Amino acid sequence: MEPIEIVNAAVAGDKESFMAAFNAALSNKVSDALDVKKVEIASNLLGAQEEVPNEVQTDTVEVDGSSDASAATNAE
Repeated sequence: MEPIEIVNAAVAGDKESFMAAFNAALSNKVSDALDVKKVEIASNLLGAQEEVPNEVQTDTVEVDGSSDASAATNAE
């Protein structure tokens, strides 16, 4: 429904036509917004799957034998 139909129904005092036109316009806007959000979510899900690497990354830590914990133990 066009906004002009909503205004015309309001000016004419036709409550049923006004409510029908308003509800139809609101329903169309909500439906369009949901369609846009669905596409956005789907593209984000597909994009996130492509970014996941297939390899497992591991971190290595070298220990040289000295640490702050051993220094604190020796100080006591």
